Amino acid sequence: MLKQNYVLHESYIEKYAYDNDFQDVYASLRQGNQIEELDYHVHNSLLYQLGKLCIPQREKNNIIREVHTSLIVGHFGVGKTIENLQRYCYWPRTFDSVSRFIRGCYLCETSKPINMKLGLYTPLLVPSLPCESILMDFVGGLPLSRKGHDYLYVVVDRFSKMCILKPCKKKLQLKKTAHLSFQNIWVHFGLPTSIVSDQDSRFFGNFFVKFVGHDGN
Repeated sequence: MLKQNYVLHESYIEKYAYDNDFQDVYASLRQGNQIEELDYHVHNSLLYQLGKLCIPQREKNNIIREVHTSLIVGHFGVGKTIENLQRYCYWPRTFDSVSRFIRGCYLCETSKPINMKLGLYTPLLVPSLPCESILMDFVGGLPLSRKGHDYLYVVVDRFSKMCILKPCKKKLQLKKTAHLSFQNIWVHFGLPTSIVSDQDSRFFGNFFVKFVGHDGN
């Protein structure tokens, strides 16, 4: 990918002449002056630093893009991208260039999770009795049954791990959700102390009002 290929990087030769990073050292070496303390040398008219090809400013983004979007090692973070670059390439302030490029990468921005501390998880209390605490959820995307059901209403007792599965429809409304809960939980086991669920809107708002209202109180 980034192997030192003279034909591939031939355009760099004329860019060195007006590149802010390398024009002085390149001109000096072309005149036969040695700059040993900087570890630069010219080979086949290309500039190298410690054996790594020097990349002109106008070519930096092309090289970063080639490494960062590679199908083999694609879309790594800043550290890994720099590590891969520095096997063959060199230019000053590599970290700044790579960081700026990756911050502007649309795929990384939209598909990678944000690396931020969200705090510690709060553990659930361990229930001491059956049906003291239950889990509720809907499982969907199922093949349509003869009665038109395509979802499952799932209730799990956190103490005994007993599971209740009831077929339902995707468009189940809040009132019918509360009725389904009453029929399959309260009638048999009473009202649980706690209910654990996801962010489904049918488990929020007036759900408990509808739920509790079934006993006539």
